[in-house]
Amino acid sequence: MNRFIASLLVLLAGASFGILSTVVKLGYHAGFSVAEITSSQVLFGCLGLWLLSLPSLKYLRYIRKLTLGQLLLSGLFPGLTGVFYYMALQTISASLGVVLLFQFVWMGLLVDWILQRKAPTLSRWLALVAVLIGTVLAANYQVLLTSHLDLKGICLGLLAAASYTGNIVINEHVAPEVPPTLRSTLIMTGALFITLVIFPPQFLFTSALSHGLWFWAIILGCFGVIIPPFLFARGVPVVGAGVTTILGSIELPVVIIMSTLILKERVELIQWAGVALILLGITLTQQSNLLQKSWRKRLAHNINK
Repeated sequence: MNRFIASLLVLLAGASFGILSTVVKLGYHAGFSVAEITSSQVLFGCLGLWLLSLPSLKYLRYIRKLTLGQLLLSGLFPGLTGVFYYMALQTISASLGVVLLFQFVWMGLLVDWILQRKAPTLSRWLALVAVLIGTVLAANYQVLLTSHLDLKGICLGLLAAASYTGNIVINEHVAPEVPPTLRSTLIMTGALFITLVIFPPQFLFTSALSHGLWFWAIILGCFGVIIPPFLFARGVPVVGAGVTTILGSIELPVVIIMSTLILKERVELIQWAGVALILLGITLTQQSNLLQKSWRKRLAHNINK
């Protein structure tokens, strides 16, 4: 797979995550709790992944027990991301929560720098600055200035960002040789365990499913558990964690667009300016990828001469 296709897959994964917040809000309006939404989403999504993985189950016999354990343990990162983020939103505003979560952009770049022992390019630094400024503007900085600064909520928001960064990094480094569908299934099975420990599936013993929770669980399971992990498993090993953190910022523009179209929320001009900056950061990253690809081709051509 070439880097352009892999980048598109990562962008689609980020966009899929961006759809979640709108659907979650609709689920809350329908009368369901955070625990019901979270646990049902992961449970239904994980069941869907196992169904999709049926043709790949034959590969299980070739996976070492150590690798299997690493994949299941890696599920802690995507599982804790949702748990930390939802818990943070109980004490801080949604705008502040988004800004805290999006700290994964510089965290991922830093981790990639440490692991690869190679400093990011100038264009990637510019992309990082554009994305971070765009995030503050898109999240509505005027609301941020008046937000209640709860230390516990801020810590949980930063932990959510760190967990999301961990999720991206493990997708690059842990068992990339395992078929993507099976790989994402095993990772999300680990995520299921940690989620159900914190948010037990009480909805299975109430009337929540018959009252419509199944509908929201299926949608959230598809866009939060099935699609993004599979696309990350395909794309991240190719483009790397550093690029993925910037490409993944497409999530916020999608959140803004969905809020406008579906929830009919009013979006200020300054927020659209933030969206434009985020898209500029993504464009700079893609431009850097194309330049690297062009440079590699020229180098290979000169060597062949």
